[in-house]
Amino acid sequence: MQNQMIYMGKIQTNPPLGRGPMELLQKLNAFAEYQASHDQEVRQMPAKMTYKINAELKLAIVALMTTCSLLDPNRDGPESETYFEKEIKIIQQNSGQKYIDFGRIRPFLIQNFLIPEIVDDWILYRDVAGDGIHALMDRKTALQGLSTYARGGTPVYEFSRFYRKFMENKIAKKNQTQEDFKKIAMKTLTEQIISSQLAQGHSASEILDHIMNDNLLELTTLNPQNPLLPKK
Repeated sequence: MQNQMIYMGKIQTNPPLGRGPMELLQKLNAFAEYQASHDQEVRQMPAKMTYKINAELKLAIVALMTTCSLLDPNRDGPESETYFEKEIKIIQQNSGQKYIDFGRIRPFLIQNFLIPEIVDDWILYRDVAGDGIHALMDRKTALQGLSTYARGGTPVYEFSRFYRKFMENKIAKKNQTQEDFKKIAMKTLTEQIISSQLAQGHSASEILDHIMNDNLLELTTLNPQNPLLPKK
């Protein structure tokens, strides 16, 4: 199969990416240039500038791919940091253009790993002038921290694992909020039913008996003068 390429600025990719993802890729490339310009080794040996830029760009792509994979419930196969490092190739041309080949990585990841919010979070995390994981955690959790997360490991591992824990925590909070709402709604409904049945002549002991037997809603169909008969 003939390789397909798409060109936008300095970068070509195989397979092609849409305009939005390509713009985010260009943004990551510009950030990689910024990072490399502050690298101590580059300042001592400027000839290493291109190498450092591409290394930083590949690190970003691997990190975002790994993060996207960890957030995908349908992932399968060994989609690890090592796997992405082997599959992704960045080839620098003498003209200044660069080719990025994604190898055998599944199409879903290739087309979806560039998410604006996560790209910005990676830039915050990696910024040579920033505070790394501490800055990222403060922003994402509004200074509340994340008790289930322990920092450490490679940048790819630390970033992607934080995002997985952050999303797990976010989903758990959403589910808890929904559960709390259901409890409040049920409590309110129960109070309304009890109040209504007391007003209709049901005794407190009768209502309590139905509550204990999980039959409270049956009260709405009973005749208060004779609970064994339905309402007329």
